[in-house]
Amino acid sequence: MFKSKKFNQYLLFGCTLTFAVMGTTTPRTLTHRSLPAFGPPNPTPETPSAPPSFQRDDIPPQGYSPPTYNDESSKQFLLYRLGVGDSISVTVPNFPEFSSSGPVDAEGTFLIPILGRVPVKGLTLDEVETKISYELGQKYLKEQPEVIAVISTLRPVRLILLGEIVRPGYYNAAPNTLLTDLLTTAGGSTGKADLRSVIVRRTLVDGTVLEEAVDLYTPLIKGTKIPEFRLQEGDSVVVSRLEVGKDTGYDRALIARTTLIQPTITVKLLVPLIPSGRILRDVVVPNGSDFLDILATLPSTDVLRIKSDEVSLLRFDPEKGGVVTQKLNPRGALRGDIAQNVMLEDQDVIIVSRTVLGEIFAFFNIITQPIRDLQTFSTTVTNFQNNFGNNNN
Repeated sequence: MFKSKKFNQYLLFGCTLTFAVMGTTTPRTLTHRSLPAFGPPNPTPETPSAPPSFQRDDIPPQGYSPPTYNDESSKQFLLYRLGVGDSISVTVPNFPEFSSSGPVDAEGTFLIPILGRVPVKGLTLDEVETKISYELGQKYLKEQPEVIAVISTLRPVRLILLGEIVRPGYYNAAPNTLLTDLLTTAGGSTGKADLRSVIVRRTLVDGTVLEEAVDLYTPLIKGTKIPEFRLQEGDSVVVSRLEVGKDTGYDRALIARTTLIQPTITVKLLVPLIPSGRILRDVVVPNGSDFLDILATLPSTDVLRIKSDEVSLLRFDPEKGGVVTQKLNPRGALRGDIAQNVMLEDQDVIIVSRTVLGEIFAFFNIITQPIRDLQTFSTTVTNFQNNFGNNNN
């Protein structure tokens, strides 16, 4: 949303539509490939200890606030739990005939000589040691022996990334991948993300659901250590949207200069040509750029600098579920009027000409597909130019 008090908003039509794009990649490196759209996964059946799961049309729910992750206190999230593809080594010091090394098989079991296959999927190393020691004491030995289990090879991480992220979808990552590295590889968060609440959801083998919110914003503001959250197989990561009323004090300009947000944005310029017609330009600028940054990219003779009383900014506002508009004054922005020098967002449209502004509004009203999301808004503007680009102004 714009911060200017002079900003007059007009809701045209549409409602918010959230979708994600799937991707598949080669294990061990963070990569992504787009596939057809999908909906959120079926929620895992809740157990008495499980927190509320996300709803299909609301990820995460408005006002939802799980506990905040902390490197020292969030012990359950710090524990590594074995899964298919891990390789471990189990040593029984006083009884070497029971020692073994190998992978956790497709059924989630590990082979111990004489004892047989022991289910270990979902267990920590301490739990594996306790389980094998107990089984040996019950079946073959007079007392429970010392058992030492270590991981020799970690399995790749497969997870899902949703919410306010540039490229949501399914990802494969190397073992022990940090949450911050995943966000960077996925193109960063969008300008509407709330980095105070990056929710990680992990379902254990017994159905218990762990959910905590990782705060990546506060460490940037205070200059403290960023949480070293390491992702595990099956994690769901949801980057929350910055809710209206909760953005007070949230420094978007600072976040826009970090590696946690998409590095560049595209602003569309729809300007007249002389003697007739118009042209649509895509201007790529660093995230965090404002109206003056756009002016600085243009020649001094450009019509955008001349028609200072005919400049408008169009933006799709998901909170309003439609398109909003604001009049801008280039000369006012150059003179230091903060209200005219708004921070730009991805796919904003700057229109020079009151006539063109009226034409595009009329075009919005006659199209058969309503503008319900940012992609539809951007495509509609491009279609307008393609259909009416040669008309006179």
